[in-house]
Amino acid sequence: MKTSQLLLTFITILLLTACTKDEESPTIQPPDEPEIENEIENFTKFTFSSNGVDIKGKIFLPPSHATNDSLPAIYLIDYTEQHFETAKDEFDQVINGVEQIDNFDALVVTLEEHLNINANPVEFQSYYKTFKDMTTYVDGIYTNNTSRTFIGRGSEAGVVLMTMLREDEESSVFDNFIATDSPTQFNDVVIAMVQDDDFPENISNKKLHFSFSSSNDSAKCNQLINLINSKKYPWLTFKSREYSMDIYENVYTYSFADGLEFIFN
Repeated sequence: MKTSQLLLTFITILLLTACTKDEESPTIQPPDEPEIENEIENFTKFTFSSNGVDIKGKIFLPPSHATNDSLPAIYLIDYTEQHFETAKDEFDQVINGVEQIDNFDALVVTLEEHLNINANPVEFQSYYKTFKDMTTYVDGIYTNNTSRTFIGRGSEAGVVLMTMLREDEESSVFDNFIATDSPTQFNDVVIAMVQDDDFPENISNKKLHFSFSSSNDSAKCNQLINLINSKKYPWLTFKSREYSMDIYENVYTYSFADGLEFIFN
């Protein structure tokens, strides 16, 4: 009898202990899901030809494009970074900049891939021809609007600046230009062109937004800005901005939007 009572008491203690542990056991929370960087997904891929080579591009089409085939187009030139980690969201940042402008829509166009190109002034013509051929394709399919903006960062911003000074009225492709942090190798070339007025006499009306960060050669950038301002070209509407409190890696996330606001407001 005592043995049975002891056994019953032991089993009871075990059950109570188990119940207590179950009540005190913390709820296991599932691990937090990793944050996923927002990417623009509603774009269309296309293939165009340049210099006899098929090249892949992509284009953002806002919802209004379904009923409006006369939206302006913004062309982003975006190669791999040679001395910095490649920014993979420049396309997204241009689209974000467009969406910040009230009552405004535009197509945003770029190459599908980041081509491994170290842009330099000597090869300017080949870069320009690729994007000129891209505009011909886009105009034939996606828009009837001839307003085109060329936007770039780093060395590609240098290509944007040279494009502005190389187009004449008869062959002009782009009307507006946004250049962020063009490097000294390009700025030296552009400064020489402006000093010598080395551009077509019949250059058409242009708008330019030029900006640079604290990472850049501020003396050289300001030399270019002051020179352009001193020329007072009647065909150029110009605005510049120095982001002295930030560096190259960050500035494009808002300088693109600032440039677009200047161009389209």
